[in-house]
Amino acid sequence: AVAVGLALVTAAPGVAPARELKPLMWGWDRYLSVTWNPVQRHGRLEVEGYVNNRSPYRMGNVRVLVDSLDDRGHFVDQRVSWVLGDHGGDSRLYFEVPVMPAARYAVSVFSYDRFDEAELFVP
Repeated sequence: AVAVGLALVTAAPGVAPARELKPLMWGWDRYLSVTWNPVQRHGRLEVEGYVNNRSPYRMGNVRVLVDSLDDRGHFVDQRVSWVLGDHGGDSRLYFEVPVMPAARYAVSVFSYDRFDEAELFVP
């Protein structure tokens, strides 16, 4: 019985620590920016804001990454959420993401699709 128990323990897969999520799109901040604020709404905490498209390209399938951080800057939680709609150059899309209470938050663009046809716009 001891040998069987030992075999089961050594055969069990190890538990790997969770890894910190990073934006999938390197250089996203060349085209997009994020403005946001934590808010209390209907008894729950959310981060709400806008993804601003500063490029001449149409963007879609945008997802934001919200990091909840303690007072030392360590991760408490991370959430990835869709931003509904698509937007052309020089426009913005609204988002809201439920979050855990934390000392501070950081928001970045996790991923997006850029459509290759540039739109003409006058700033």
